[in-house]
Amino acid sequence: MGNIYFRRQYKKIGSNKFDLEIIIDTPVVTRELIDYIIANEHPISISFTEKVKVLDKNCFYHLNIDRVSFDSAIGLEEIREGAFKKAINLHCVDSFENVNTVGKSAFEECQSEDTLYLPNLKIVPEKCFENAKFWDLCVPNAEQIPDSATLGLQLGISKSV
Repeated sequence: MGNIYFRRQYKKIGSNKFDLEIIIDTPVVTRELIDYIIANEHPISISFTEKVKVLDKNCFYHLNIDRVSFDSAIGLEEIREGAFKKAINLHCVDSFENVNTVGKSAFEECQSEDTLYLPNLKIVPEKCFENAKFWDLCVPNAEQIPDSATLGLQLGISKSV
């Protein structure tokens, strides 16, 4: 089991009000953990250490996640079923370079203005990117992509799948 760290920062100089940054340092991030943090701590941001290996089923389902930083999640290897389904404001440039397993509907109806780059993903599951919106999608080593994986996918530039 890992830890959760809290980092309080001043909102502005001279203010008595603090902002809170949450740093998750646990191998598996669950929806229950994210719900607890959002409901009880009201953080300005959530980030991850290299110990985070898995984003569990429906972890960020239907959430506005623009305050979540995946930049530091270099140990992330698995994104389970529905993890980002219907999530909005996903910032994901260079965030998922080490991910090698993605579950069904992991990014279904997800909205992002970034490029989703999954260089280690070999098998794209069904409905993975269905009705999602990204600037671009790059899965250069995919060996298998079912038609349902990209049904309704909207990209800001040419398709790189």
